[in-house]
Amino acid sequence: MIQKLSISILIIIAVSLVAVTASSQSADKPVEQVRKNIQVLKGLPDSQLFLVMNFVGDSLGVHCDYCHVKGEKNPQTGEDTWIWEKDDKKTKSVGREMMRMVLDLNHNVFKREAAVTCYTCHRGSTRPERMAPLPPRDFVKEGLQTLQPQKKVLPSAQEIIEKYLSVVGAKQTSASSPIVMKGTVESRSIAGILEVVFKQPNKCMIKQTTTSQGQNTRATNGTTAWFQNAKGVTEITGDNLRLSLAAIRLYNPVKIPDSVSNATVMRIAKVDDRDAYLLRIEISATESMQLFFDVESGLLLRRVSVTNTLLGPLNVQWDFSDYRDVSGLKLPFVIRTSNVAAFDTTIRRFNEIRIDTTLDDSIFEIPHAASP
Repeated sequence: MIQKLSISILIIIAVSLVAVTASSQSADKPVEQVRKNIQVLKGLPDSQLFLVMNFVGDSLGVHCDYCHVKGEKNPQTGEDTWIWEKDDKKTKSVGREMMRMVLDLNHNVFKREAAVTCYTCHRGSTRPERMAPLPPRDFVKEGLQTLQPQKKVLPSAQEIIEKYLSVVGAKQTSASSPIVMKGTVESRSIAGILEVVFKQPNKCMIKQTTTSQGQNTRATNGTTAWFQNAKGVTEITGDNLRLSLAAIRLYNPVKIPDSVSNATVMRIAKVDDRDAYLLRIEISATESMQLFFDVESGLLLRRVSVTNTLLGPLNVQWDFSDYRDVSGLKLPFVIRTSNVAAFDTTIRRFNEIRIDTTLDDSIFEIPHAASP
């Protein structure tokens, strides 16, 4: 029944939650021990394989069938089946050669992981561009037009974080009360009604109703977690429990890590049409996080988690918009999550967010004995 959890949520969580990812991947088997006919990506954790393949597909602007062979359609669902191990297509052998080239360049030439990736050259096309576009840009003239008399001094990471915590209302009494959020959830594969109840620091219940899946509920009291659908209740354990506990930060009024002491202010970046301070946090040798704070309002506009893999970085992104005041808290009424798989992009739009002090913590507890 765990598998019946929203695929998009599970994949996003699995790749993006840095602390959890490191521990869960340690139990991963190398992909060559799980899949057939793995020739190049040996040593890659199996949990990363499909997202790495989506990254390659995005880089070339192609779908899986560009290299891989489809089987017969599933007669029950009508969905495609795949014979991943077959080598019938020349594009697959060329793809292997290109992967070897990337790995060789990074290991022997640049001597650092993911210095170049498939996207470095392809930029969404199967044929990398070889000529510069004409007429050429006049970089000298553009440089003179944009030349600033004095370089802008950026605030410190601590100043940016303090402003964010103040603006979002982190110290408001209402921040510790149950927050009820009602709206819709939409992705390429699902559309439905969403209700979330969140209570700091780590209690959450998420109820989702769709035409295809009916109603399902996920919840955690901060220690245990469970999932319920028409077939019953299942307790969530092991790695899935850690993922569930980490996932609820999406709905927390404070959407940054507990520790940002090692954050570095990189530059002013653009998020849509807004200027934003970009803060970078190094989590480990292979993991990092980027936080984008609105220069004017101080609110968090975007959060990106990056996991470096054999072939390149897997980035997972949260976008927060339409902030409104809710009992002294600034909360986003639109949350978009996305990663390298197009079908995982999910938009949550809330039409009602309120503080409800009457709710009892029992709603986060397992409703009855878990099914075997």
